[in-house]
Amino acid sequence: MHDFIFSKRSPTRYYRHIAFWLARYFFILQGTIWSNYFISDVSLQNSTMTSIWLSLYQMAGEMTLTYLIAYWLIPKFLFKRKYLSFITGIILFSIGLFIAEYPLYIKVAGLGRMPKYSMEVLWNCLMEMTETSHAFPGLFIAFKLFKNYYYKMEEKETLSKENIDAELQLLKAQIHPHFLFNTLNNIYSFTLGKSPQALALVKNLSDTLRYMVMNCDVPLVLLENELKMIKNYIELEKVRYGQRLALHMKITGDIGNKMIAPLLILPFIENSFKHGTSQVLDRPWIELHVSVEGNSLRFELGNSRPSHPASQNNKNGIGLNNIRKRLQLLYPERHLLKIEPGEETFFVTMNVPLEVIDKVTPKPLSYAE
Repeated sequence: MHDFIFSKRSPTRYYRHIAFWLARYFFILQGTIWSNYFISDVSLQNSTMTSIWLSLYQMAGEMTLTYLIAYWLIPKFLFKRKYLSFITGIILFSIGLFIAEYPLYIKVAGLGRMPKYSMEVLWNCLMEMTETSHAFPGLFIAFKLFKNYYYKMEEKETLSKENIDAELQLLKAQIHPHFLFNTLNNIYSFTLGKSPQALALVKNLSDTLRYMVMNCDVPLVLLENELKMIKNYIELEKVRYGQRLALHMKITGDIGNKMIAPLLILPFIENSFKHGTSQVLDRPWIELHVSVEGNSLRFELGNSRPSHPASQNNKNGIGLNNIRKRLQLLYPERHLLKIEPGEETFFVTMNVPLEVIDKVTPKPLSYAE
C-alpha cells in the first residue's frame, strides 16, 4: 500500500489515478441514479442509462478542474508564493466548471420546473457544486500536497544521510595522513642511523596501512581487527622509546562478535604519543585499558605530559577534533567522551555502543602487557 501511494514509477502512478477516479465515478453514478429515479419519476433502467452519461459529464469537469489546479496552478503560483494569483485561478476555473455543469445540476436536483436563472436555482446549484464537485478535487489536491511534503522530507533525510556519510569519510581521510606523517618521521630517524629496526617498523607500518586502506571504507569493522591494528601501532611507537617508556595495555571482555566504527580509538593513542610522551624527557608513561561489557565498549587512556608543552602552532590536535565530530555523527546522545587534561597528565574516557553479529563465535579476551 505504501508503494502504491508514494511510488513515482509510471505504471503505479497511472493505476493510482485510475483507482481514484473510478471510485469517484461510482460515487457520482449511484447518487445520480437515485436522484433521477425519485425526482424525475422514470424507470430504474432509464435512470441508470441516463445517469451513466451524466456522471461521466460531471466527472470530466471535475477532472479538468483538478488537474488544472494540481499540475498548473500549484506549481506555477502556490509553490512560488504567488497566493493572489493562485486564489484567482481557482475562482475562475470554478466559475467555468459551474457554467459547464449548470444544466446537469438543474436536472439532477429536479429544479427544471423553476425559472432557469432564478436566485433559488443558482443558489441550489452552487451548493450542489460546492458539496460534490469540489469535495473530491479537494481530496485529490490534499493527497498531492501531502505526497509532495513526504517526498521533500524523504529527500531531506537522504541528503542529510549523504552529508553525514561524506563528512565521516572526510574525517577518516584526515586521520590517515596525520598518522602516516608521525610514523614516517619515526622510521626516518632510524634510517639515519642505519638501524635494523627500520625494517621491522616498515613491515608493521605496511600491515597497519593495509588495514586502513582495505578495511576502513565500511561503516563498521570487527572490534578484534581494530584492536589488533591498535596494538600494531603501539608496537611501532614502542620501538622508538625502548625501555624509557612505561606502557601498560590491558584488554578485557568478549570481543569476538562485536563491531565498531573504524579508526575510532587510534586518534587518542596517537595523541598520547605525539603530545604527551614524545615531549616528556624523564620516565614517560601510558596506561591503556579497553573493556567490553555486554554491547558497550569502555576506553580509558592516561598518559604523562610535560608541564610546559612545546608549541603546536596553536593547533589542538587534528585527531581529537575529528573524534568529537565523528562521535556526534555516529552515536548522537549514545556516547560518553570525557577528557581531563592536568598539569602533568592527560586522561580520556570514552564509552560507545557496539554492534553484535551472531555468526562469529564469542571470543573472551584478556590481554595485558
